[in-house]
Amino acid sequence: MKILQWVICSLLFQSLVIPAPAQSLKTTAEKLDEYLTLAASQHRLNGSVLVAKKGEILLQKGYGWRKQSARIPNDTSSIYQLGSITKTFTGAAILQLQEEKKLSVQDKLSKYFPDYPHANEITVEHLFFHNSGIYDFKSILYGPDSAKLTQPVSKDWMLATFRDKPLTNKPGTAVNYTNSGYFLLGLIIEKVTGKPFESVIRERFITPLQLTKTGFDFRNLKNQGKTTGYTYWKDSLLMPTPVIDSTVSYAAGGMYSNVTDLYRWSKAILNHQILKPESLDATFNPSNKGMWGYGWGIAPFGQGNKLVFQNGNLPGYATFFVLFPADDISIIMLANVDDASDITTLEPMIKDLAFVVHDLPFQLPISYKTVPVSEAILKQYVGNYQLAPGRILSITLDNGHAFLAVTGQGRFEIFPSSETDFFLKAVNAQLTFHKDNAGRVTQVVVHQNGDVVAKRL
Repeated sequence: MKILQWVICSLLFQSLVIPAPAQSLKTTAEKLDEYLTLAASQHRLNGSVLVAKKGEILLQKGYGWRKQSARIPNDTSSIYQLGSITKTFTGAAILQLQEEKKLSVQDKLSKYFPDYPHANEITVEHLFFHNSGIYDFKSILYGPDSAKLTQPVSKDWMLATFRDKPLTNKPGTAVNYTNSGYFLLGLIIEKVTGKPFESVIRERFITPLQLTKTGFDFRNLKNQGKTTGYTYWKDSLLMPTPVIDSTVSYAAGGMYSNVTDLYRWSKAILNHQILKPESLDATFNPSNKGMWGYGWGIAPFGQGNKLVFQNGNLPGYATFFVLFPADDISIIMLANVDDASDITTLEPMIKDLAFVVHDLPFQLPISYKTVPVSEAILKQYVGNYQLAPGRILSITLDNGHAFLAVTGQGRFEIFPSSETDFFLKAVNAQLTFHKDNAGRVTQVVVHQNGDVVAKRL
């Protein structure tokens, strides 16, 4: 799973741009479909999307191919590997067990696994908050053992991939995202209940909520809605990927579902069908005040609002599940193309859909092709530009590539679509550099839901 980049950097220039004029009198549903249809036509989206607000489904539709070779399109019945969205189920199970006084998130790991390294320093809560320091096993998905992962693997084999690795930090002192913590949470659920993790999730959530298209063994799933997972080769050719067995990512990412079932899951969460009010409050307002809680990430959105999210990444699949609890909004995007290509990263689209549903200015996706630009031309743009008092936009050059950074934000590569026009892939924003009559670069215009001029310093 990747960090929700657009929430952290937000819009790089959001507070500075002039809001764009109303794009049309289209309904929210029409705006959503227009945006996603355009994104699909540019090969940015291949999957299914559901957007709902206050109990009303605004959009529920498939885009692209469920199985390209047979020309079978995606629709709302398409089933996808979820990746880390599984963590929302794992978190709910742990909190239910805590409500039943069968465990506590303050328990030490040594209570369940006394021989685990540093078990007396690590709590259940550390596993949720990603500050346990335990090594993340996800690197094996792309390493020399990846061929083994298309078949079932034992829990002992998986534990051996991270158990004895050095801690990345002292427990509780730093956040380092790790799927291994959720693998251990699944084992704790089994210890406490005496049942397989999958049985616990079925008994507590899948069966009572009638999540009929949700389960674990995607590799052996016999359902016409099952999607083929793809990756984009050189940003142009869809290539099928092997299916990662559910035993690999287990409680951290081993489930499958579709948008309809996940919307039913979101309603059950927000309507207190799953957790008591105090548990749900702790889920969305964790004690660490950080980005990670009990199965969800938490991030600010706009002035005084927040969203909770979980997003997944597996070979062939990319997923996003976003809730705005105060507004009763759900945005679910499941794709059967992974984000190995920049053009298929879901984060910019999720951000724009959030803006659409909140009736905020947004930009339709623009298709860009990178063109070669000489390093001599790129060097002309290197320097600082004044966005606003105390806000500087800096352009740097690194190994022939141009990068942008704004005061207080991270660095992002910018890609040339002409000798003077550039775009970002991390957010839906573009730049145009301008020169005076003597050929000197004097300013850059940032295009993002409007335009802002930054003079060169």
